Amino acid sequence: MVVFSDLDRSIIYSKKFIQEESNTLDIEIYKGENISYISRKTIENIKKIKKNSDFIPTTTRTIEQFKRINFKKYGLDFKHAITSNGGNILINGEVDIEYKYFIEEKLKLSSYISDIIKLFKEYKNIDGIKKFRVAENLFFYIVVNEERFDLNNLNSFTEKIRDLNWDVYMSGRKIYFLPREIKKSTAVKYICDKYGYKNTFAIGDSTMDSDMLNFCDYSYILRHGDFVNYIKKGDKFIISDKKGFEGSEEILDKIILCQN
Repeated sequence: MVVFSDLDRSIIYSKKFIQEESNTLDIEIYKGENISYISRKTIENIKKIKKNSDFIPTTTRTIEQFKRINFKKYGLDFKHAITSNGGNILINGEVDIEYKYFIEEKLKLSSYISDIIKLFKEYKNIDGIKKFRVAENLFFYIVVNEERFDLNNLNSFTEKIRDLNWDVYMSGRKIYFLPREIKKSTAVKYICDKYGYKNTFAIGDSTMDSDMLNFCDYSYILRHGDFVNYIKKGDKFIISDKKGFEGSEEILDKIILCQN
């Protein structure tokens, strides 16, 4: 059995999710400020799961961003982690070189990132775009002002890049542009094939988790996430009753029951 879990807004949260008297712990410090938190029960539950199963963090964060999360502070350590939205696999904190070669072959199916960035230049000054970031030369994203930014202004660009085997995802204030094979399920499938995992669980909250959630046998979704809006009647997904930290704890409780 193996659990693949998204991180942000799935098991760790920003300050805005914290309520008064919340039993939460800081887990990420950036520029001297606590910016991410986890609940005590979430830590305890992950430890319980890890006694009999593998638990693999699966995130869109880059390697550097992932390593800012101080799981070890609370006695949590993961042999494997998937970062960069499936662009990298870490083994004991180091890049899996075999997978790196594997993903480089996959990237040949899409246009080079440098060519896509060139296409984007004429759109960089659209009203509402605050930041432009390249992630490990694998994909790029923009941070927008949601009140001012109009996604329709990028329609012609998104049409162009889809023909070049790139995809677009909107996640809150961020819009991601990725080669089609840079997705969480690419890395998840690779790990399952390599280690022979058959009983697969997934936890996620957003449309960027959708391919991973669809791939795994048992998939749990946080009620507060945007992916809830795309679920159809008859879909296999299990939605948490609660939101935020309590939703994470609820899902982990259910997974623990599946182990017994």
